[in-house]
Amino acid sequence: MNIRIIIVCLVFQWGSSLSGQDLIYAPDMVFGHRSITYKHSLNYKLSPQLRLNNLILFDTEYNNDENNIYFIRNTVSLWLAKGLSANLAFGVKNPGSFGTFSLGVQTNSSNFSLGYTAGSTYQNGFSFEQAILLNYTPKLIWNIRGYVNLLATANISRKGYVRGLQQLRIGMANQGLNFGLAVNLDQFSNAQKTLENIGVFMNYKF
Repeated sequence: MNIRIIIVCLVFQWGSSLSGQDLIYAPDMVFGHRSITYKHSLNYKLSPQLRLNNLILFDTEYNNDENNIYFIRNTVSLWLAKGLSANLAFGVKNPGSFGTFSLGVQTNSSNFSLGYTAGSTYQNGFSFEQAILLNYTPKLIWNIRGYVNLLATANISRKGYVRGLQQLRIGMANQGLNFGLAVNLDQFSNAQKTLENIGVFMNYKF
């Protein structure tokens, strides 16, 4: 457990070496009542229409490994028009490998963004996957902004509600550094198994 904490902290610090390069690295860490969660998004723009994304999440409990959550996804996105993309992704997550094809729509302003994707995922059978990502950073005082970030996904198949998660961050933002309260909720197999993690978060965009 201690080795894992050291590894994710080192990876978090690694982002400082990426400044000024043609990519965006955004690590996020949550120190919760149940577990520590490390997540990062690595984005690279090949052209105005073609983009790559690597998303990694690892959640490990303090006392045992019974409920470890892992998620690694690599995505190629083709922007068909302003705010509209086609996405092809592959990776591994509990309990194994998967592939996804989806369409996404996105709208952005100076302090607000909202994205929605929907498509088909194959992992031991097909499921319909939806995801919504909301980010809101209202100005508060001086250089400090409020920070609200919500990610929610759901996979539905003939078997029902296969997998879902909700991640909420509420806090403050200052020059790329965001911190505050975090809530992570996970559901598996028609919510027969659920996990919760509530604590504090810190993330930064390099």
